Amino acid sequence: MNLRKRQVLDAALQLFTEKGFHNTSIQDILGKAMISKGTFYNYFSSKTECFMAILEQVRYEASLRRHELLDGNDPADENVLIEQIIVLRQLNKEQNLVSVFEGIFQSNDIELRDALMRNRLLEVEWLSNRFIDVFGEEARPYTLELSIVFFGIVQHLSLAHRAFYSKSADVKTLVSLAFRNIKVILPEMQKSNDVLITAGSLQLIDENTYYQTVTKEMIIEKLEGFLSELQYNETHVIGLQFTKTLLEELLRNPLRGAVIEALLKPFRAAFSSSSHEAEAIELANMIWFYIKNTFNPK
Repeated sequence: MNLRKRQVLDAALQLFTEKGFHNTSIQDILGKAMISKGTFYNYFSSKTECFMAILEQVRYEASLRRHELLDGNDPADENVLIEQIIVLRQLNKEQNLVSVFEGIFQSNDIELRDALMRNRLLEVEWLSNRFIDVFGEEARPYTLELSIVFFGIVQHLSLAHRAFYSKSADVKTLVSLAFRNIKVILPEMQKSNDVLITAGSLQLIDENTYYQTVTKEMIIEKLEGFLSELQYNETHVIGLQFTKTLLEELLRNPLRGAVIEALLKPFRAAFSSSSHEAEAIELANMIWFYIKNTFNPK
């Protein structure tokens, strides 16, 4: 992602959180980002598409943080899963997106509500797969419905706690409680073998994966473009070295998946709080996704 596009997204996010999505106009974004209308439409076809690009960046970072939490740990560890679940809620809070979501779901904007729902289904799909890691392959027929029930418990307990006590519940306590209840529900589902939402239901919905296709060639091209930008800026010496090393590893045959995975966290950290942070997160997440599906396909 180039710096100008990042500038537009940052300006739009600030306006959406301050004024709300529907009270923010494209003209407001143009003024905040100091760009022309033509520049905006060069990146996005609409305000909705701009907002979905913001959510996509949040998903990239959530996916990467979750991978880092899992790295070196047992995928079946319940505590690791609980920490992973919390990640997206923390990011939404950091980005002040919760109030934006609430405003959208209270509106009559069907297109945007549907887009947000698809975004939520990405989270359902991720959790469904992680439940298989934790509960075992025998749980697969039930994990999609189980993940939907889990998020329902979290949402309604969160709303009730705020209504009764006028404050938000502790996120880790909330997620841990919902997970405990899910562990009780699963054996009953397996016993009755009665499932309303079957394991293959997400295939009926378009765009239900982080990437439809990620190839090594695509990643190499993006890394080379990223590297060419860095070579004009000597302030990222460490990041430049990690980028070159990642590129060298991806050009090796055969690939060394463990080596590439070990490079991703320091690569991302090298660009933390810099103008290249968002693109580094996107690249690291793409690489992780590719390595995961190359060496451990579902």
